[in-house]
Amino acid sequence: TQPLPVLPRPFARQSTNIGEHNLSPFAKNREALRQTLKAADKRIYAPPAESPVFLLPGYDGAAEWGGAAADPEAGILYVNSNEMAWILEMEKSEGPSENASPGEAVYTRYCAVCHQKDRGGIAASGYPSLQNLNGRINRQEVMNIVAQGRGMMTGFPQIGQEERDALLAFLFGENEKREVAATTADTHYQLPYKHKGYNKFLDQDGLPAIDPPWGTLHAIDLNEGDYLWSVPLGETPGLTQKDGSPTGTENYGGAVVTQNGLLFIGATKDGYFRVFNKHTGALLWKYKLPAPAFATPAMYQVQGKQYIAIACGGEKLGTEKGNEILAFALE
Repeated sequence: TQPLPVLPRPFARQSTNIGEHNLSPFAKNREALRQTLKAADKRIYAPPAESPVFLLPGYDGAAEWGGAAADPEAGILYVNSNEMAWILEMEKSEGPSENASPGEAVYTRYCAVCHQKDRGGIAASGYPSLQNLNGRINRQEVMNIVAQGRGMMTGFPQIGQEERDALLAFLFGENEKREVAATTADTHYQLPYKHKGYNKFLDQDGLPAIDPPWGTLHAIDLNEGDYLWSVPLGETPGLTQKDGSPTGTENYGGAVVTQNGLLFIGATKDGYFRVFNKHTGALLWKYKLPAPAFATPAMYQVQGKQYIAIACGGEKLGTEKGNEILAFALE
C-alpha cells in the first residue's frame, strides 16, 4: 500500500473507524443497515470480493475535483470533504445472453454497471432509469450524452458510430441490424467477475446511512500538521445534529480565499454560495443560487474592482439543472 502519513490526521473518516454507533440517528431501517455494516469488509485497501466491501472515503473520495485552496504566506490549506460511504461488491460475470442483440451487448458492456441490467438505474446514487425513453428525450441528445457525458457520467468517445446506432436502437426499442457489433460481448466478458454497480450506503430516505456531518470544510496548518478549525459544510432541510449544527451535505467543487480573510465556496447539494471567515471558520454570509454550483469560484479584477464568479450547473446529485454564471462584486 501507499505510506500512511502521521500528520495531518485524515480530514475525512476512515472505514476502519466506523461501527454501529456511527449509524445515522435519522435512519429508521437501522437493523438492516447494521447487518450490512457488520457483513462488510472495512479494511483500508480491502480487495473487491463477492461479499460487500465498505468504502469510506467512497468512490468519489473525500476531497473532490475542485481541489483545495491555500494561503501560501501562512501555510494554511483549506479543503472541503465528502463523508459518503459506498458499498463495493462483485458478482460472477454472465455477459449478454446468447440471443442478445448488438445494442444489448453494447449496453451490457458500457452501461449496465451504472444503469443496471434492466435499465432501471440507481436513482439514490444519481444514475437515472433508461426505461421508456421515447417521449422523454430525443435520439440526438442521447447520442451526445453517450459521446460527451453529462452530470456524473463520463463520455464514451471510444464507442464507434455503428455501436452507438445499435445502442440507441436498443434503448429506444427499435429493431436492430444483427450484424453490427457482433463481437462486443466476446471481447469484454473474458473476465470471470464484474462490478455490481455504484451503490451508496444510504438509509430508507436516500440520506447517508452514517451519522453527520456528511460534508465538512477544514483549515489545516501545514507548518504544524494541526487543524485550525473544521466545520460542517451544507445543510439538509429539516435536519440538524443534536448540538444544533447543520448536517453538512455532499459537495463537489473547491474554495478560494482572499488575503483579507475571506473564504468563498459553493459546492454543496443545498445550492448555497457561502462566505466563511478563513481564520475561524465562522459563516459570514450565504446566498441561494439558481442551481447548485458544483464548481470552484473564479476571482478576478476589472478596473481596480474585485469580482467573484461561479457556474451554477446543478444536475448532479439529483438537483435542479442550471445554466447560469453569477458574478458578485466585492466592496
